[in-house]
Amino acid sequence: MADEVLFFVTYKPKEPEVLAQLQKLFESRTKPLNLDDAAGMLQDHLRLHFKPKLRAVPTYDFVLALDGVDKTPPLTGRDTFVFALDALDPHSAEARELYALASKPPAELPVQEVRVAIDLPTGPANVWCPEEASFPLFGDLDLALAQMRAGTAACQGAFGQKVNVVILDQGINKNVLAKRVPGANFVGGWSTPEFGKGGPPGAFNLIPPGGWRDDGLGPTVTHGTKMASLVLAVAPQARIIDLALLPSTILTLNGATGFLSWAVAAYWMLVATIPWLRQNVPAYSGPWVLNNSWAVYNLSTDFPPSSPLNYGSNPNHPLNLAVAAAPLADIDVVFAAGNCGQFCPDPRCGAGQIGPARSIYGVAAIKDVLTVAAVRGDETWLGYSSQGPADPVFGSTKPDLCAPSQFAAVDDWNRSFTGTSSACALTAGAVAARRSLVSPGVQSPAALRVHAVGTARKVVNQAGTDERRGAGMIHVGNFV
Repeated sequence: MADEVLFFVTYKPKEPEVLAQLQKLFESRTKPLNLDDAAGMLQDHLRLHFKPKLRAVPTYDFVLALDGVDKTPPLTGRDTFVFALDALDPHSAEARELYALASKPPAELPVQEVRVAIDLPTGPANVWCPEEASFPLFGDLDLALAQMRAGTAACQGAFGQKVNVVILDQGINKNVLAKRVPGANFVGGWSTPEFGKGGPPGAFNLIPPGGWRDDGLGPTVTHGTKMASLVLAVAPQARIIDLALLPSTILTLNGATGFLSWAVAAYWMLVATIPWLRQNVPAYSGPWVLNNSWAVYNLSTDFPPSSPLNYGSNPNHPLNLAVAAAPLADIDVVFAAGNCGQFCPDPRCGAGQIGPARSIYGVAAIKDVLTVAAVRGDETWLGYSSQGPADPVFGSTKPDLCAPSQFAAVDDWNRSFTGTSSACALTAGAVAARRSLVSPGVQSPAALRVHAVGTARKVVNQAGTDERRGAGMIHVGNFV
């Protein structure tokens, strides 16, 4: 293990005075928090013997900015707050005190559901592979849609109308999206600070939803914008919502680069905010789908599976709990399987996270999440697509199914769509199409995932469900 690692802490208020303190701390979301004050509050709430140094308070970083929404949900005792700690020696007395909190928080704490976890880098699940090919792309978007039988959705009137699709990714540039997909229904999202996302270090200039830097010139179109365009290729009337979660560059494990804490904050925020929006803002009362074309690639600094701080094999990790809560709140969740398949894994993949039974873990292993592997336009499995099965502790069979990837834009072979990222976004579009006809009240997210798996079609040379392609190709005609 590295000399120092990053931790984060989550908890919910238990006593009214704690909630009042947090509400006061969060009065303004348009300027940086005083991290020293926040650290003092964290020390007091957890009864720590030391004052931790904070990198940030990720819960603070997502500012609701949806079209037609003037109010924001109030902070309540049901909200989960996330604090990102600076690097600590994992063998220090301070770290041991955090371990004790994670194992058995004292009953007298004024907060509840206290969890401590390792923080890890995240990155888009895109890849340029196979390197041995003279040209890495096969077919174009039209071929990919044909393989999914996506045209049948339009025949059934399933255009994604009134369905809200959140793109948790690098941010979207709404102007570029409008050029790529004329008529795209972009409705806002969350503002996020620039720090770690292409802005100057330490700056808190908020990037508005749809305002991610993007010149729109062919292959430099950002990942989030590309994923939104793929969702709309299947569900052209879906309402696109931007949540700029990921950093602008692929981060390594060297240095203070943990972003998992921001993912935890984003998911708990979504689980709290979406029901509030459904109830209070009629325009957002329809179904919600979360597209996650990203992954954690390297678990080299993760704690052992036996530790309560472990992420990869621990359903009780704060992120796994937050993501698992979304389907229970009638929110559909689609995740990329990852790009750590045995034959041409992404170079970011850790040595222990490559190949069968080792490359689908954490959020992608959660049972009620729809986890998507990738095949080429001729249905050949792509050798970088992560392989199941997942750890038995998750009680799931992964991947669930597959969708096309490694293709070009129509009439533009300089613009590529690669990785399980693209397969995930196409599948999220299929889910949006289904949701325009069938509400979560009629078919729960858990039941929808089962329906997607049950209606998938076997691809070439596939006799049954397997660890590479799951149940087979998403079949939009049967699914919708």
